[in-house]
Amino acid sequence: MKMQSGRRALDKIYKRRDRYEIPEWQRDEVWATERKQLLIDTILRGWKLSKFYLAKTSDSPEEFEVVDGQQRLTTIFEFFDGALSLSKESAQSHGGATYAELPDALVDQFDDYEIEYDVITDHTEKELKEFFQRLQGGLQLTASEKLNSIHSNLTNFVRKLAKHEFFQDKVWMRDT
Repeated sequence: MKMQSGRRALDKIYKRRDRYEIPEWQRDEVWATERKQLLIDTILRGWKLSKFYLAKTSDSPEEFEVVDGQQRLTTIFEFFDGALSLSKESAQSHGGATYAELPDALVDQFDDYEIEYDVITDHTEKELKEFFQRLQGGLQLTASEKLNSIHSNLTNFVRKLAKHEFFQDKVWMRDT
């Protein structure tokens, strides 16, 4: 597994958002609105974020799996889309509650904000899952999230079975 560092502006990532996939073994969205608002406020203040980790899945066009940074990336996309507003305090401080309401200079600053990331290449799925588990070492994963990130034939079989027509039609529960 190899890694190479890079930086990219938020507006470029957002423009190509369909090229960033969330692997099925990742956790669901878990951040509360308040935490999302704090992330956007952090960006608007120009403060640094933790590094993102992306596994390259294609060269032309460049496509990635988000190994670490899913919560942050989906929050940024929600703000761009107008689905997330700032808290009252942040809105007063920055001059608008949504991306569309922000002053032009702040919109430019948000668009140009660069995230730091490492692109992972020459990897196996097992290596990615192990790396993910190590990154999450400081944040407790639920038992199902831990199981979901383990590389095994049984996990793959259960995932495939959960998508079977019988379970889709007859069993009322999520397939994750």
